[in-house]
Amino acid sequence: MKSLSMMLLTSIRLVTLMILCIYYIPADKASWTGWSFYVPVAMLVFVVTHFIHMTTTRSIVRMICSSVDFLLAFGFGMIFPDSGYLYLIFFGIIATTVFIAFDGKQVVKVFPIAFFIAWGFVSYRQYVLGDFMITSNLINLTFVIYCALVGSLIRHIQLAKETIAVQYDQLNETHTALQEAHGQLERYANQVEELTVIRERNEIAREIHDTVGHKMTALIVQLQLANEMSVRDPDKAKAIIGTCEQLARDSLHEVRLSVRTLKEEDHLQASFLHVMKELLKEFADSAHMQTELDVQGDLSSIPLFLQPTLKRIVQEALTNAKRHGNADVCQVSIRVDSKELRLEIQDDGKGAGQVVPSFGLLNMKERVAEHGGMLQMESEEGKGFTIHVSFPLQRVRWSSTGVIA
Repeated sequence: MKSLSMMLLTSIRLVTLMILCIYYIPADKASWTGWSFYVPVAMLVFVVTHFIHMTTTRSIVRMICSSVDFLLAFGFGMIFPDSGYLYLIFFGIIATTVFIAFDGKQVVKVFPIAFFIAWGFVSYRQYVLGDFMITSNLINLTFVIYCALVGSLIRHIQLAKETIAVQYDQLNETHTALQEAHGQLERYANQVEELTVIRERNEIAREIHDTVGHKMTALIVQLQLANEMSVRDPDKAKAIIGTCEQLARDSLHEVRLSVRTLKEEDHLQASFLHVMKELLKEFADSAHMQTELDVQGDLSSIPLFLQPTLKRIVQEALTNAKRHGNADVCQVSIRVDSKELRLEIQDDGKGAGQVVPSFGLLNMKERVAEHGGMLQMESEEGKGFTIHVSFPLQRVRWSSTGVIA
């Protein structure tokens, strides 16, 4: 759809062509000759080519119309040489039309050559008839050149507007696509967060089943044994009941740790460093064991999916240090760099010459393996127990040509 300014410009073009043609009509009937009928025919053809040119988008049709207009203007110069240089105004209007409608590289090669050939023929005819004036010729020639430059400028302005319109539409499409992508990423992030929480809760449920379930089974067996021994050997039955009491306490402690972990999953606002401090402090207060934390590196760079696993490892290690090692001090050390995360838990308990993994330690090894990590245990009689855990941290590098791992 043409703009209002272009419609006004084309209307003025047609009116100007008609006024120029009317100028060539003789004032009285006596002045009419056979060539005078060229004027109304030219007016009719100008009107037809104008409307065809303005309504079609086919380049070849526009070229034909412009060629017809060019020949009509050339005809005015050749048929009416005594009219001076008025015919050059036709060429000026046609030049404006041609330079607006066609690509500059096409018209620069064809139109100037054709124009100077036509101008040369008309000038020679005027020279032969004695009507040639160099000054008027040059003035009207500069008018044609000016019209060509104006047409070229208008075309560049049109192309710039079209480019801006296309880029604006592309920008709107890109903005819409970015909004959709943002919404999709937000949905994916929520799904990942939900899946992470579900996975961790499933692991906690599995651990409750493996640890508390095992202890409750042992507790039932011990109670049955105490019931049998209560008549035959009361002292042994009393010792068995003491064991049952310890199993019940251990099971209660495991349940509390699991519930605490679930509560921490529901309040992820706290930093990992704060969570670790609270964990060590609560255990120290409840188990009467000194705990220490040594951190090197930025704990905020630890992936979210690793944090619950690290908490459960520390919880299990603290429990084992007090229950099996009767430790007084437990030191937790965390080292984080760009390539690896290392966790070391060391206590001053009684240790053991040979490490026999319990259910808790086996679950700990499974958790570490699931995330591609490694777990090692060291212990000597009377020298405490040490757990070494390491996780590789993925490093991603990005460049404009793609992602480089």
